[in-house]
Amino acid sequence: MIGCVRNVSGDIYISSDDSEDIHMYREVTWAVPADPYILEELGKYEGWHTAKNLEINTDFSRQWISQRCPVFVDHKLAERHEEEPAYRITDFGEQILNGEAEYEELNEMDE
Repeated sequence: MIGCVRNVSGDIYISSDDSEDIHMYREVTWAVPADPYILEELGKYEGWHTAKNLEINTDFSRQWISQRCPVFVDHKLAERHEEEPAYRITDFGEQILNGEAEYEELNEMDE
């Protein structure tokens, strides 16, 4: 499962609990605590997801998810449907979830 941790300085780190060890990954400067969980839910099923559908399967409100999904689009983790308010994970988003891409790349997009 993917999670995130905020250190005493307020920096957010993405973490994963592969087997029984918790691994800390590189800092993602724009992330908020809900992001890993929403992204993970986007990656569970193929196809488009609405904020309402994601709300049902996470502990986050539709309004909060509606605010965070455009951030995923900005960082190439998700794409938005052209006509509907729906999102799906991108190949890059899948790579991040699967540990095939470095979290550092997410920060480089802001520079």
